[in-house]
Amino acid sequence: MTRQSPVLAAVLVLSILAGCAAPQPREMPAKSAAAETRINLPSGEYIYVPAAIENTTTCTDVLVHFHGAPSVVQREFSAAGARAVLVVVNFSGLSAAYEKPLGDPARFAATLDDTLAELKRSGRIAPGAHWRRVCVSSFSAGYGAVRAVLRAAEHFQRIDAIYLADSLYAGYAEHGGARTVDPASMGAFRAFAAEAAAGRKFLFVTHSYLEPGRYAGTHETADDLIGSVGAVRIIGEERFAIEGINGSLRIISKVDAGGFHVRGCAGTTGEDHMAHLRLMRFGVAALPIEHTP
Repeated sequence: MTRQSPVLAAVLVLSILAGCAAPQPREMPAKSAAAETRINLPSGEYIYVPAAIENTTTCTDVLVHFHGAPSVVQREFSAAGARAVLVVVNFSGLSAAYEKPLGDPARFAATLDDTLAELKRSGRIAPGAHWRRVCVSSFSAGYGAVRAVLRAAEHFQRIDAIYLADSLYAGYAEHGGARTVDPASMGAFRAFAAEAAAGRKFLFVTHSYLEPGRYAGTHETADDLIGSVGAVRIIGEERFAIEGINGSLRIISKVDAGGFHVRGCAGTTGEDHMAHLRLMRFGVAALPIEHTP
């Protein structure tokens, strides 16, 4: 049996005495209340919205991630306390499977627009909501999408931050008998690194020392970016690990130049590579997006 409060009881008594109908208690709709939301778009993108984002939100950050099991990426996104919308995009294949479709600038624009439209349609955010900061991340082969997106001037300008989780490879070029990272593969990333170092963008790079053999590994491309902005590695060691998750990030060097950051992590095996996905919370926590305290 439900007990009425003294105040409500008094109102009922006064209403009866006055000869009018008793006012019916009204439950005000909790317009801002929301539960975490998961949506699969027809085009294949997976959307996750944490409960911390209210459905009256008029602007929010978004992170578009390329390559990685949605369950793992979402777990790490949540563990980092990100108060933003997560979009996970996967294609079957290596970097070319990402680079080809994203080579059409309309594809990335559609991902952002379709996600926003679906969240508005479902009432998950306010009808007039818009994106605040647009961030991109990738693991392993997903860098192909990032490179393609950055080559479009409008997306280069729109993207505020990038997180590469052991995820930048390139071909080799021969110069005077010496093998170097192919600059043609690095142009867009070098330009973004320069903007980050100047404080106008944000770029966070983690890398292992896995040697692919036929092409430049992530440690080599990181060195290329570091050299392109005139930064220097600081040698030191720290370990990032989470109980219950396989692997760890044993950081042995770092670079911090404006908004350009690199963390060199020991390891030459496939499991060392996978740790960069399994512990993505490390980089997501560093992104300039809103986080829940």
